[in-house]
Amino acid sequence: MTEKMNSPMAKKQTPISQEKLLFSQLSGSKKAVKKTHQVTAAPLRKKKVYRYSVRKGAKTIEGYQNAYTIDEVKRNLVRLGFEIKYVRRHYEFQLQASTSEIVSFVVTSARLLEQKLPYSEVLQIMANNAKDKNLKGALRNIILDLKNGVDSREAFAKQGKVFGHHVALMLGIASKSGEMTSIFKSVAVLVERQAEFKKGLVSSLVMPAITSLTVLGAIIFYAVYLVPRMMEMLGPMMITTPPLTKMTLSMSAFLKENYVWMTVASIVVMIAFYGYLLTETGKLMRDRVIIRIPYVGKILRNTSTEIFCRVLSIMYTSSSENIEAIQMAAEASGNSYLSHRIRTVTIPSMLKYGTELSKALSAADFFPDIFISRFSTATETGAIKDTALQVADYYQLENQFSMKNLMSFIEIAITMVIMAALVFLTILSTETASLNVNPTM
Repeated sequence: MTEKMNSPMAKKQTPISQEKLLFSQLSGSKKAVKKTHQVTAAPLRKKKVYRYSVRKGAKTIEGYQNAYTIDEVKRNLVRLGFEIKYVRRHYEFQLQASTSEIVSFVVTSARLLEQKLPYSEVLQIMANNAKDKNLKGALRNIILDLKNGVDSREAFAKQGKVFGHHVALMLGIASKSGEMTSIFKSVAVLVERQAEFKKGLVSSLVMPAITSLTVLGAIIFYAVYLVPRMMEMLGPMMITTPPLTKMTLSMSAFLKENYVWMTVASIVVMIAFYGYLLTETGKLMRDRVIIRIPYVGKILRNTSTEIFCRVLSIMYTSSSENIEAIQMAAEASGNSYLSHRIRTVTIPSMLKYGTELSKALSAADFFPDIFISRFSTATETGAIKDTALQVADYYQLENQFSMKNLMSFIEIAITMVIMAALVFLTILSTETASLNVNPTM
């Protein structure tokens, strides 16, 4: 009979042994630290995660333990009377958990906290019931860190790759605040809005891309392959070549002669441009340009403003450090240009000259006029948190209508592209079908 454990604390069938294991682990760690302190002033080492499988009687128990060395884990297990099957280093490759799983975790945790369940018990319940492998591993590591006395903010920050760095930081701050439930709900709304925007943006761009590639492929096939084949047969008998057919043949010949270097050059340029966009300068340039694109730029700017307001509301709920809250909200907005302007203009003006919040945000030259107007009033009344949440809700509704209008515009644009392609192919086909041929040639 084999009994698997997600963590050393996950099973209730051996509570005494598990408590002893924790006690032994802590005492062993203290002895190691004392011994190190007496011998040399070596730098503090970080604990590693080890996976073990032990046997006691007829039961086989598997679990994880944080320790400095593998020998420390073995000594603790032997001291508790376990027969060791194996102890090995546990390597875990972290990937981002699915958005739906993160939202489910945050919402369910908020509901359990409303029922006055202890936070440690909430984490254990969610770890046992998480379906996403990465989320399950992250929660297990958080539980182990909290048991070992790690600060909750640091414990969540270490799992930033799974939750997303800003979401992990907000959850860590929430666990230390007195308004944990409300902050968890706000984080859930934030994650849902980010996922909805990405999904809407991708869906609005996928259809135009597929349609454009299909139409382009049809034109290339007809112009580069089919028309030249027909001209090979009919060319010697033709008196004159129609202008559109002649232009198509010239383009086809040019592509056939130069397609190799054109393909290589295109790939090199795309790779170089993509590599540039991955740099800090490239991200700054990209985000500065896209918000100036007609209509689409307005949607992207409003979305960044909405996320900025939601995070600002959360941070004001949990932290009295306004500068930290503003900086964190700017970084979480997803726009590098906004983050750069907040870091280099807004915050320095507040710290150096004592500029009030609304004027400092206006100096960033990013936010819409409605945003600045509302925050001017909020600065006077002191209702920053409530105003930020109201502004976020306002831009959420505006973006929903704007996305619907954008989809309608894209559908019209796709129809026009298809019509233009059909007109071109129809004219080309008509010319090909009405070629002036001299049968005696």
